[in-house]
Amino acid sequence: MRHPVTAGLPGANSAETEPSWGRWFRLVRAAVMKGNTLMSGPQDAPLLVLDRIEKGRVALMLSDQAWLWTRGFEGGGPQAELLRRLAHWLMREPDLEEERLTAEVRGDRLMVVRRTMGDRPPEVEITAPAGGTQTLTLNESQQGVFSGSVQATEMGLYRLKNGDLTTAAAAGPLNPKEFSDVRATPEILGPAAKASGGSISWLADGLPEVRRPRTGRAMQGDGWIGLRANERFAVKSASQTPLFHPAIAVIAMVGLLFMAWRAEGR
Repeated sequence: MRHPVTAGLPGANSAETEPSWGRWFRLVRAAVMKGNTLMSGPQDAPLLVLDRIEKGRVALMLSDQAWLWTRGFEGGGPQAELLRRLAHWLMREPDLEEERLTAEVRGDRLMVVRRTMGDRPPEVEITAPAGGTQTLTLNESQQGVFSGSVQATEMGLYRLKNGDLTTAAAAGPLNPKEFSDVRATPEILGPAAKASGGSISWLADGLPEVRRPRTGRAMQGDGWIGLRANERFAVKSASQTPLFHPAIAVIAMVGLLFMAWRAEGR
C-alpha cells in the first residue's frame, strides 16, 4: 500500500501476509475507468478508489459495511482511521499528499523524506544558506517512501527541490535573540545612549545633522547628533623618501642659477 491514505494501517497486508481485517458482506460491482484503486475485494474487485478531477478530489467506497469493523466482527478493522484519512485527503491535508517532499534538521544532519507513487524520485537539489549547492540520492526506506540525509554544516535556511516539489528547513535556533523582539523601541539602547552622553533620534522626525564635538562637549542637541572627535591616534612607524637625489638637486639648482644669470645679462 503505497498511498498515504492506506499506508501503515493497522493489520494491513504486506508482501508476505494477508490483511487481518474482518470481512464485509456487500460489495458494489464497478469497473474503474480512471483513478487509483487502493483497496480491493474478492477477485480484485475495486473497493476503494481515489481520483483527482481538475482541482477537486473524489473518493469512492464501494460498500456500506465499514461499520462491521467498528463492531469488531471477525477482529474488526481500522474503520475510524481509514475514514479519517479519507476525509483529510479530500481536504488536501499535506501529510496525505501522494507526492510530497519534506525536510528537517536533526542535530547536525539534514533529513530529507520524499513520498511518491512512482518507482524512484530523481536526486534532490539542496541549496545551503551560503548559496552552495549539492545533490542527494534517496533510498527507499518503506514502500513509496524514500529518505536520505546530509551534513548540515551551516546555520540558516536550506532550500530543497525535487522535480516540481520544493521545501525548506532551518538549521539553528528557531527564535534567536536578535529576532525575538524586532520592534523599534528606545528601551533597550536608551540606557547605553544616556550613559555615553548620546541620544536616540527617530528618522520620522527628520534626519538629524551630524556634528563632530570635542571631548567633554555636548553630544546631542535640537536637530543634531554628535560623533565625538577623540583625536586619539598612535604613530607606529614613519619613513621619508626624497623626491630627487641630492646630486640631481644640486645640478638642477646650478642650472637654474646659470639660466637666470644669462637672462639678466641680456
